[in-house]
Amino acid sequence: MENVYVGNNHVFGTTFYLFNLKGLQKDMRWRGLLAITCFIVLGLALCKASYASGKVGYINLQRLVNESKMGQAAKKDMQKLRKEKEAVVANKLREINELKNHLNKEGDKMTPREKRDKLEALQKAYKEYQRLVADVKEDILREDRELVSIILNKADPVLKKIAKEKKYTIILKDPNAIGYLDPSVDITDEVIRELNKR
Repeated sequence: MENVYVGNNHVFGTTFYLFNLKGLQKDMRWRGLLAITCFIVLGLALCKASYASGKVGYINLQRLVNESKMGQAAKKDMQKLRKEKEAVVANKLREINELKNHLNKEGDKMTPREKRDKLEALQKAYKEYQRLVADVKEDILREDRELVSIILNKADPVLKKIAKEKKYTIILKDPNAIGYLDPSVDITDEVIRELNKR
């Protein structure tokens, strides 16, 4: 343990104080941590106090897409695209079923080489079908994301206008990220009305 003697000169003589440096350093660290903690708590309290008076609103993206005129038109286009893609998938499945039926009916009459070739063709068609289904799902998800993105871009000026007029501090686009929001802060109807005017 390190001890340091420090002397003070006074008019009446010399006084020496004994300090334990390690204890002093540990004590200073705790005081520093306590000071930092106090600043953080004070900062959070000030932030909370400054935002406590702000208004919060949210929009339901699904309703925005389903109920706005723009969203309904885009959904019709999406359904047309889905039907086209589903038709391609159905054709591939029909091809697989025809190969299966042909193998079941004519398999006994085929030579081993012909049977092997038909089985390989069936396996290849099935892999192509699985790949096609995965691609179609991915395409549809991508189109859905693009649709939501386009509608949000068009709705952005409307959100800013409503936020300024109604003095909203925050408007959430994804209320599911929050555990609970009171239904009274849902401004989806207002946003849809404004969006439909454009």
